[in-house]
Order: sequence, then C-alpha cells, then structure tokens
Amino acid sequence: MQAYGTDRVRPGGGDQVILSSRLDKGWTARVPKTLTTAEFPGTAVLWEERYFEVAMIEVLPQGGWRYTLEPWRDHLAMRVTDRYDSEAEAARVEESRKKLQREKVRKSANALGLFTGHLPALVQEELGRELGILPGRLTLISILGEYGIIAGLVLWGVTLMMRQEPTPFGIFIAAGIIGVENTVRFLVNWTQSRPIGSVIGWILYAIYHAISGRGPSPFATEKGWAVKITEPPAEIAARDAITMREPFLTLLTPAEQARIAARYDYDYRRESTLVAATILIVAVIGVVSSLMMGAVLSLIGAAALGTEQVVRIAAFRRGPAGSVLRFVVRPFVRKLIA
Repeated sequence: MQAYGTDRVRPGGGDQVILSSRLDKGWTARVPKTLTTAEFPGTAVLWEERYFEVAMIEVLPQGGWRYTLEPWRDHLAMRVTDRYDSEAEAARVEESRKKLQREKVRKSANALGLFTGHLPALVQEELGRELGILPGRLTLISILGEYGIIAGLVLWGVTLMMRQEPTPFGIFIAAGIIGVENTVRFLVNWTQSRPIGSVIGWILYAIYHAISGRGPSPFATEKGWAVKITEPPAEIAARDAITMREPFLTLLTPAEQARIAARYDYDYRRESTLVAATILIVAVIGVVSSLMMGAVLSLIGAAALGTEQVVRIAAFRRGPAGSVLRFVVRPFVRKLIA
C-alpha cells in the first residue's frame, strides 16, 4: 500500500493497515456493538481501488494521528465514504494550510480589535464570516479603547490647568467630539448587538479601498439591511399598540377600559394585578425611604398611592379599577380611547 505526502504506512496484525499522519483526516472510527446499541462502521476509505474501514483512531502524544484500517466487510452499509489518494491528500493539506492561516488572521483581528473595530460595519461583518469572529466584539473593544483615549485627553487637559500652564482648548473639543460619537456607537452596539464603525475608520478604509480595490466597498449595504419594511395592516398595528400599552391601560377608569375592551382584544385581568403589585412595592419603598429621611410630603404621597393599590387589587375580583395615575398615562394612550 502506498502512502501519500508525509504519511507513513505499515502492516498491522492480520489484514490490518496502520496509517500514521500528521494531519487529521476527518475520518470516524468504528463504534463496537453493545448490549443496548448496534455496531456503527467507521468511515469507508477507498484506497487503491479497495475499500477499508477505519477501525480505530489514536491521537499520538508527540502529535499526529494513527489510523487502523481493516478490509471492508461486505455485510456492512457504507454510511460515510472518503478517498485516500494523492489528489485527496493534496486537498487535505491545502485545507489544513488555509485553516491555520484563518486561525492566525482571526487571532490577529481579535488582538487588533482596538483598530479593526473602527472599520465600517460591512467590513467587520465580512471579517466575522471569513474568520469566525464576533463583529460586535470588535466594535466593543474599539469603543473601550476610545474611551481610554478620551480619559487620557481630559486628564492631560486637567493636569495642564492645575499646573497653570497654557491649555489647548482643542483638547476638550476633541474629547467632546470623540465622546459623543463613541457614546452613539456604544448605544448601537449594546442595544442591537451589531458592529458599527467610526468616522475616522470609515475614511481610512475608504482611502485604502480606493487605492487597492480590495475588500467590500464602504458604500455597499449589508445583506438584509436594504430590505424595505412596509407598514403593517391596520389590525396588526392596533394589536401591537394594545400589546405595548396594556400595562398603562389598567390605570384608566373602568369606563375607559370597557370602551377599549369593546374595540380591541383587551382583558384587564391579564396585567392589572401585576401592575398594581409593582406600584405597591415601589410605594412601600417610598414610605420606608421617606421615614428614614423625614420627608413628610413624600411619606403621605407614597402611603396614599400604596393604599390605593391595595384597594384596587381587592376590587379586581369585580372588574377593572382605575388609578390616580391615569392622568400620567392618558397622554400615551389617547389614540386608543378616542
């Protein structure tokens, strides 16, 4: 039997063939039969016009793999097949080389997240797909690094002021501009879990792309973001409005809640008790803190609000019960009760 590449082959016991390789070939070994499970044959390997079964796989301590192959048994069904020849081995070597290269670039991209996180979002998404990294993490790393720069600029300016030395006013202007942009990037990254580049990163990448022509265009749109989202039908919009504002509706008067229930899918029993209990807990905290601080007006207000919630919870058995807080929430639900 002929081995290919850097592999080594030698005969084993009986008809076995022992193949040693420095690369993992992705084969699976035979799973023997037990009292509760059937036997699962290993990968069927076509080697010099003859099929062999991978009977056992060993990971060598010094590195590499040892495969024990046996002639294929005719009564077995071939579940997974592969070839062992010069062409297949060359493809495995090339794939291993590409895998090592991707891993090296992936580690570099993560290590340089302070810089790669400033690239346009489209470029970060492309890096994520090619290298298996999280684009949002790159952005977050760059954001934290930029906050460090802002802190350094502010401390430098304060140090100059304390020394009564001339302080360039541009330090604080630069810190303010960078701070505003960085805060916007942080909010987008934190709330939407997606990458977002910086202005300076977009400009530098656009220059690089214009000169080299490599990488995606900074003016392109990420897949899926160009899809136009149409306005929902009126009934779906009304249902969503009710779902989002239902906790507020429980604070309205019984008459207003009855009017809403007649027009929409609204049932006061779904949210009323939970909302009243939440307000009661907040009121109790307000009473305790007012007593500790000696704030009489706050104590009276919190006690009155808490008492109202106790009365409302008891009244929910008979029907909806309004709250004094209806004047606060009514502007947000005016369209539903109009």
